[in-house]
Amino acid sequence: MPEEEEVVLRLDRPTAASLADLIYNVGEHQAAGMPIAELSTDDSARLGRVLRDLWRALGVPLPYGGGPDEEPRRRI
Repeated sequence: MPEEEEVVLRLDRPTAASLADLIYNVGEHQAAGMPIAELSTDDSARLGRVLRDLWRALGVPLPYGGGPDEEPRRRI
């Protein structure tokens, strides 16, 4: 079996905490229907940068990187 290529992202502590909280909240939402807390503006910006960096590391075109007349692509 070929070895899997690693994708490595470096996160500062506030960004890592925001990501951990979001993953936990999504898990609780799926497991028990708990509402997902609204993100603060800072957390939203931090997680947006993580997602952009992750897509770039995966070689996935950014969904909002097209021209003004292009529809954004949904990731899910």
